[in-house]
Formats: sequence, C-alpha cells, structure tokens
Amino acid sequence: MQQKRNDTGELNFHLLKCLVALVDHSHVSRAADAVSISQPAMSRAMSQLRTVTNDPILVKGGSGLIPTAKAIQLREFADRILQEMDRLLDNAVAFDPRERHEFRMVASDFMECIFMERLLQHLGAAFPGIGVSVRHPVHPSQFTKVLESGEVDFAIGILPSILRDLRHRPLLKDRIVCAARAGHRAAGRKLSMEEFAALEHLVIIPNTVTCFGDFVDAALEKYGLRRNRRYVTPNYLTAPQLLENSDMVALLPESLLTRFRSHMDLIEIQMPIEVPPLEIYLSWHDRTHRHAAHMWFREQVMKSLEPDRAQSTNRVVKQENSMRA
Repeated sequence: MQQKRNDTGELNFHLLKCLVALVDHSHVSRAADAVSISQPAMSRAMSQLRTVTNDPILVKGGSGLIPTAKAIQLREFADRILQEMDRLLDNAVAFDPRERHEFRMVASDFMECIFMERLLQHLGAAFPGIGVSVRHPVHPSQFTKVLESGEVDFAIGILPSILRDLRHRPLLKDRIVCAARAGHRAAGRKLSMEEFAALEHLVIIPNTVTCFGDFVDAALEKYGLRRNRRYVTPNYLTAPQLLENSDMVALLPESLLTRFRSHMDLIEIQMPIEVPPLEIYLSWHDRTHRHAAHMWFREQVMKSLEPDRAQSTNRVVKQENSMRA
C-alpha cells in the first residue's frame, strides 16, 4: 500500500532547490552552502523530502553518501520545474525605470572617476529614481562570491582571471602611460630599461584581480631589473597630486592622465617597454543575466560610454600602429 504524504511536508520551490543540491553534492553541508542556508536547515529540508517522497534521498556508499536512484530521477524533474519557473518569472516581472531602484557596483577609485560621471549624466533627470552605490574592490577571491550572493550587482574592472566565472561585456580599451610632473629630468628622453627602472616610482597596487603594472614588472624582470619603489598606494586618485610635487613617475591609464592634465602640470614620459592596451569590462553573475532591471541597467552603462569608446578606440589604434612600426 502506498504511503500517504505528510500534509505538512508538501513540496515547494525551496525543497526542490534543496533536492537538486543534495543530489548534486551528495553532502549535506556542501548542499547547504550551494543553496545559501545553514547545515541544520538543509538537514530539516532533507527530512521533509524523505517524508514527501518516501525515499531516503542519500544513502551510505563506499566513500560517503550517494543519491538513491529515485532521488536522481526526481532531481531531473525538479531542475526542469525550477528552470521553467525562472524563465516564466524573468518574462513576467517587468522593470519600470521610473520607479525607485538602486544598483550596487564594485569599482576602483580610477574606474569610479572615469565611468560614474558619464553614467550619472546619462541617467540625469530622465530616471530620477535610479540610484547607484559604489564600493571599492573586494579581495579577488571574493569577487565572484559577492556577485553570486547579490551583495553587489555589477563589477567594473580589469578582470581577465575571473571572466570564465562571470558574464561580461567589454567597456573600453585604454593606453597605459608613464606620468610625471612637467620639467621632470626624464622628459623628452629615450630611456633605457636600466634608467627607467631606476626612476623613483609611485606604484599603484589596488585591491583588485589584476594590476596593469604587473606587465611592466614582468618585462623588467627579464633583464634582472625591478622598479625603484619610492611610494606604494592602493589609490589611483592620490597619484596625480603626488607626482606634481615630486620627482616620482607612475603608470596610469591615459584617460586618467588626460583628465588631470586639464588642471595639473603633468606630462607623459616615454617608456622603453611597449605595454598592451588595458581592457576594462562590465561583469555580472549568471544568476542576474536575464533579470529585467539588470538588463536595462547594462544597456544604460553601454549607452553612457558611447563617446568614450570612440575616443579610446582611436587612442588604442594609434598605439597598436606604433607598436607594429
């Protein structure tokens, strides 16, 4: 005789997600992490699933727990139901940009300086309810985690090592230049590798996934050289003022140098190293890829940068032509 299901244990979407996680991980704690709940909560969910399905879900195997044949079969049905519901909800939940909504982003101070002014000008009076909050970069190991958890919605940066785990769109390309104060002793000179390394360097090491100074350091290391580090900082925006009042030089994105040259006496120093263009991406997690609000905001970011993309393309083309010459 078939056992009657417990009335308090009816299947719901939470239990379906727990079922998929338990079968996929064959481990209660790891399944709990995958669904972002506590281990006791996952144990309770498994107990409910056992009651509802009249099946143990996980049983002891040779090297730990393994899913039962019935659990594997149920997992396929559960996954299809969850995917279908996600699709229906994505299509059904519209986004009205006239309503209040705040998008949370991760960006360095350089990225914030270059991008946010354009974005806020673009949003302007047309979308007064749209807010943007920016936090400075987390440790690289946490990047995917904060996007996956929904702690932040988007990241802007140089993110090649984690792009395999995230959705992304290229925003801009930029040149890396060596900046110094006007009248610097290296101005107008063609420096050797040794002379360049011996300059007093202001080194920017942001708390991000990668640093474009790494390429220069790797090139110098081939000659047994290292940059003469006079000052190290995680902040891009303190660099121009420090350069203007010292004999230090610093590697900066050309767009940032151009912005500060309008009111500071800074110049570009010719480097003996050809540095490839800096590629900047907008990144997000797959969980929000089809979310209506996120889709709308991604398009606004791209539209806001259309003038800058044209300028950056011209700068990079000139650099690539000079590198081939």
